[in-house]
Amino acid sequence: MDKNTRIIITGATGFIGRSLLSELLAKGYSDITAAARITSNVNSLKDKGINIVIADITDKKTFDCIAGEYDVLFHCAGFVNDNDEESLGNVNIHGTENICQWAFERKIKKLIYLSSVAVNSGNADIPLTEDMPYKSTNKYGFSKLEAEKKAVSFRDKGLPIVIVRPCIVYGVGEPHMMLLLFKLLRLRLLMLPNLGEPRLHLVSVRNVAVFLVQCMEDDRAMGGIFHIADNEAFDLSEIFGIFAESLGVHKPLLLSYPLTRLLIFMPVIGKRIKFLCKDRVYSIERIKKTLNFIPPYQAYSELSNSVKNLK
Repeated sequence: MDKNTRIIITGATGFIGRSLLSELLAKGYSDITAAARITSNVNSLKDKGINIVIADITDKKTFDCIAGEYDVLFHCAGFVNDNDEESLGNVNIHGTENICQWAFERKIKKLIYLSSVAVNSGNADIPLTEDMPYKSTNKYGFSKLEAEKKAVSFRDKGLPIVIVRPCIVYGVGEPHMMLLLFKLLRLRLLMLPNLGEPRLHLVSVRNVAVFLVQCMEDDRAMGGIFHIADNEAFDLSEIFGIFAESLGVHKPLLLSYPLTRLLIFMPVIGKRIKFLCKDRVYSIERIKKTLNFIPPYQAYSELSNSVKNLK
């Protein structure tokens, strides 16, 4: 891919978008535009020399007003709060449809869409593969499922698109999970079900960023749907043991199988415990075989580094 490739990104101020920008700049891409809402804090983008246009994915008219031509569009914008069904629909479903329509009309050469394993994480088989049926387990997953269907419909019309499904993403600056985990670990309030034996596959934000760029550069990715996860999957006790060691705090408490079964039926805490009881492992054989891609950042060091700055 030519380093003068004209790139536009939605969600550039978000957790994954920021990492993607860093990877693109590190690889020498310089013609980068960020589409940001008027309420977004874009100071960090200005400092990096990123072009900024004001546009909202929920309002396609704002994108229609964008001047210039672009080769590649990374669609990383999304909404994750499961308690706001209206915003999930507006941003994830309607917003993705708007972006696909805009890219189709502009004849974008490649659209890389950031989906989620949540679109079919309700399937019982392990490991989860890309070809399993759509089946979500919550409102967020349903919104991403419907959004991906929109993307696939435009692919079928001829839009050059790559769909990337990360699992739970972690890393330095992660805004949703890390601070809460640190507090729970420090206060010894984190309890792991079933002796901490369930397996949880995660992905470093840096592995996601590297893979997104490869999807842009490698035409073998065109039209594909790909899981991205770390090369290594750990059980809960290993993951949170790494966090505890890095933070210098005690390891979390391990709940026995009988106690786990009892606590699952408790209000509020039961839902959280139940989520951790299921093995969540994702096959990444497709990216290895199709794109010869092996996640370059090792899970142990990435997990450790992700919490060290929280001390």
